[in-house]
Formats: sequence, C-alpha cells, structure tokens
Amino acid sequence: MITRRTLLVGTAGLAASSMLTGCRPQANALRMTLLEGAIPPEVIKQFRRQTDESVRLKVLPQMHRVFQQLQSWQQSPEAATALWRRLAPWQPEQTAPLSDSLVSLGDYWLTEAIAQNLIEPLSISEDAWERLPVQWQQFISRDSQGQVAGQTASQDSVDLQRWAAPYKVQALTIVYRQSLTESKPGSGSPYQTWEDLLDARLNQRIALPDHPNIILGLLQKIQSGRFNTSFDSVVNSSASIPQLTEQLQAQFAEPFQRVTQQVKTYDSSTALKALINGDVQVAVAWSSDVVTALQRYRDLRAAIPTDGTLLSADMWVQPVGTDLSATAKQWIDFCWQPGPAAQISVSGRGISPVFLSDQVALPEVLSGSLLATAALENSEPLLPLPSNLQAAYFSVWQQLRSR
Repeated sequence: MITRRTLLVGTAGLAASSMLTGCRPQANALRMTLLEGAIPPEVIKQFRRQTDESVRLKVLPQMHRVFQQLQSWQQSPEAATALWRRLAPWQPEQTAPLSDSLVSLGDYWLTEAIAQNLIEPLSISEDAWERLPVQWQQFISRDSQGQVAGQTASQDSVDLQRWAAPYKVQALTIVYRQSLTESKPGSGSPYQTWEDLLDARLNQRIALPDHPNIILGLLQKIQSGRFNTSFDSVVNSSASIPQLTEQLQAQFAEPFQRVTQQVKTYDSSTALKALINGDVQVAVAWSSDVVTALQRYRDLRAAIPTDGTLLSADMWVQPVGTDLSATAKQWIDFCWQPGPAAQISVSGRGISPVFLSDQVALPEVLSGSLLATAALENSEPLLPLPSNLQAAYFSVWQQLRSR
C-alpha cells in the first residue's frame, strides 16, 4: 500500500532529522532513495554530524518500487509532464523529476539497471574499493549489458567498470522447527550441507523459494559444489533458446526429480509462515527474514550449510545523468567504515561486506549473529545470466515444475 512514507521518510528518527536540512548549502547536497529499513536512523544522524551538506532521504517499501523509480527518472520530459497532469492537474506543469544522487538497489536488479541505461559506473577512489573483498569487486565489475567477466564470448576485449557499492549482504538460509527435527550426533544442526535436504524423512516437508535462478543454482550446488560454475560449456554458447533448454533439461532432470519430491511448496513470500504453522518442517529463506522470525518464534532454528550458500547484497548505485558529489562519495566510504558498517549489519539483519574480507575484524556485536560463520568464505553471489540462457532457465523451470 502506498503511504506518505514512500514520499517522505519511513521512520520518525529520519523524518525529524530530515526537517533540518532546508537551510544548509545545496551545492554538494546528497539525495538518496532507500529501501525501508535499509539504514538505521542513528547512522544517518552520525553522517549528518560530520558533513555541512544537506542530506535528503526518500524511503520506499519494496525493491521493485525502487527499480521503478530509477526507470521513471529516465522518462522523457513529455511523458513526465503527461503523468503530472494526470495525477495533479491543478498544479503547474512540471519537468522530468530530479534524480537522486544515490539509490539503494538489490543485486538482482543490477543487470537490468545497467542494460536499460538507468545507472552509470561509480567513480570513487581505488583506496575505497580496496575495502571490499575481491569477490565483490569482481561481482560489481560489469560490461554495458550488466554481464560479469566470462559470461559472454564477446567480453574478452571489453573493459569492465564498477557499477555499484555493496553495503549489506544476506545469505540463503535453512530454517527448521527444532521440536520436529532430530539433530545429528555431535552436531548443533541436522543441516550441515545442502545434500541434507534430500533426506527421505523430508519428503513433501520443505518450502523453497519460487525463483528459477535460485532453485537451479541450488541444484548446481548439490551437483558440482558451486552455484555458478557447472555451465561453463553452455554460458558462452551462441546456441538458440530451444537448444539451451534441451541441454539444461538433460543436466537438471535427475537432480530436479530428487529435489522436487521433497518440496511441498515453492513460495518466496510465505515460506516461513508455512514453517511456523507446521505445514512444512524445513524452509529455505533469506537471512534478513530469518533473523526476524528467530526473534519471535523460539522453536525455530537456522543453519547456513558449511559447504557455503548463496549471497545477495544491497548496493548503492548512481542514476544516469547525476553527478557523484563529494558528499555522495563520503557517504559510500562512511558505510564501509567499521562502526557504521556494524550498525548497518545489526539493524539490517545482514552483514557488511567489509567484514567478509581479511582486512577488518568482525566486531564483538556481530560475533553471535547468524552470519558470523566461516561458511560464508565458501559462499558466492549468484552471477547474472546472458539473456538467452536466462530464457532457457525459465523454460526449464516451467517444464520441470509441470511434471
């Protein structure tokens, strides 16, 4: 539901401090669009205390709304004026809306944001980039179609640029009801690897995300030990979508059959609810949702498999047509400093990528968190797919699920 917080600020703390920005200089003003709950109010307040520039915030409730906001900024002036006349005909004519300096975007949307020319590469110092683990530096280095190195055969001579600054990471997590589960001897969790989900006792007792890339990536993990690397012979292929679909079906048919007999529902929004209600015994969900559920329901337990899991990040991106001001660069660097990074990790129910490198020690406040685990060293973000392979993935997903 659209509320006033989608136009103003989502928390009382941020709203109160936002009212203080009107009289500040505007030359280096920082305007940001955030996902609700992305940044704790105290971090915003700390940053405002160390800058003389205006900091203005807009909070949106869902990531697809953030992506739509990026798209709307690239509308022609004529389209923007027509929309304004329809929504507020009593107001004077308006030009195209002013883009924000930075936008918080999930990595799932990054490829499309680049391909649709909604954002541009970030120009910040090499010293700042060095705060990130090499894995994430490679992940955000893309060509003009949003592909990482090696994803298309034509990329060998293409210069890659860094398009986003990740500030919070979450992990795909196994959640279960302790009262319904037998732990393995000498183990705190019965789910040490993803293979454990294939236990015959879990037949029709699992809820998985309703997302083809995640599920097919999970099948790759069970088969090859990696979410991304089992299709090297296919990824660079110029084969047609039907040909790719046939290849993927041959590779996935047997493992998908093993997994699908375990699954009661594919659901990305209410899997945890099904677990809490006892409809399933195990659910796979993102850690940000899992942490909240663990705090409310004492019978729930969570595990990140020791063989590694899938990672996802929220990132700062720069809309096309905007200048990355000194204040915006200062803000990105501020989010990567240990103090603010720890606060963002705790409040956002995730972990800052700076704590996944070997340069910064994990702070005490995060030592007991779900993501304070060596398993993240074996984990990986899900790489984008070329358009033909993405279409083949979706086709395989539909056909396998219809059997």
